[in-house]
Amino acid sequence: MPNFTANLDSLMKDCFSIVVPVYNRASIVCKTLDSIARQSYRPLHLIIVDNNSTDDTLSVISQWKQQNESTDLRVTVTTETSPGATSARNKGLRLVETEHMAFFDSDDEMRGNAIEEYVNAFAESPEADIVCSNSLYHFADGRTRLMRYRRGDLLHNHIYHATLRTQGYAVKTEFIRTIGGWDPQIMVWNDWELGIRMLLNSPIVKAIDKTLVDIYMQTESITGLGFSDKAGQWEIALDKADQVIDHSSRNDADTLHRLIHYRRIILAAHYLKEGNSDLAHQLYDKVMSATRRDARMHLLMPLVYLYTSMGGRGAATLIDRFL
Repeated sequence: MPNFTANLDSLMKDCFSIVVPVYNRASIVCKTLDSIARQSYRPLHLIIVDNNSTDDTLSVISQWKQQNESTDLRVTVTTETSPGATSARNKGLRLVETEHMAFFDSDDEMRGNAIEEYVNAFAESPEADIVCSNSLYHFADGRTRLMRYRRGDLLHNHIYHATLRTQGYAVKTEFIRTIGGWDPQIMVWNDWELGIRMLLNSPIVKAIDKTLVDIYMQTESITGLGFSDKAGQWEIALDKADQVIDHSSRNDADTLHRLIHYRRIILAAHYLKEGNSDLAHQLYDKVMSATRRDARMHLLMPLVYLYTSMGGRGAATLIDRFL
């Protein structure tokens, strides 16, 4: 086993950290870890946080550490007993000792040059707080979808499209610590809520128009494949987003709240598509009550609801000019 104590300072000087939370991924986590070990950039500090796995995950990642750790790939395996990926990510964040870092999920894969691209981007733009890239989604039926980083109004685009998805960016460690890290009360859409807080703090963002990550939609997703099985948790993320917008004192706060209501009506439409009319109507009524004094929103939201519940997609593009 390599001894890292003597040369820790030299390792940390140009080191890049990656935090990976993991829960019950014994059969697939090594693919993710192998993709990190194949990175063209060194040195790396990989921090793996097991979050109460009930299978052999902890044993698997501990064995992987023994087989793959080297002088330029430092591996830390730790645990977090508080449930949820947000708590596990915060545990990993506390262990980061490097200037730049990225979070990654335990069922996806980095392309071999991902970290090198991020490091080069920070070197070219040292003032940048966040560097974003594209991701390729792989669905269980074989379909793929390229998720590009969207330019323009970054905050608006993120509220619509979750531009700052967990696997799609690298960040200055001090910046993400300053905004408080991950909210442990949010179990779903937590990267969406974190992205809102980051962008409300006016970061300098640089985009790389390259696909650096492959995201695999699992048949057994931690957040589920539908919305109804996590009903109530999506609403917590939406409510938290409203709260952070209120606390930001933004001049465009009313517009941002409209965008959050748009997300609510889309969620209501998904509930209806999944056959949960009670959940759908409850959320629909909340949006209509909140927008009763906003004639434009009061007119648009039922149209978005009907369009989406019937299988329509891309409503954001259609109504953005009106919001």
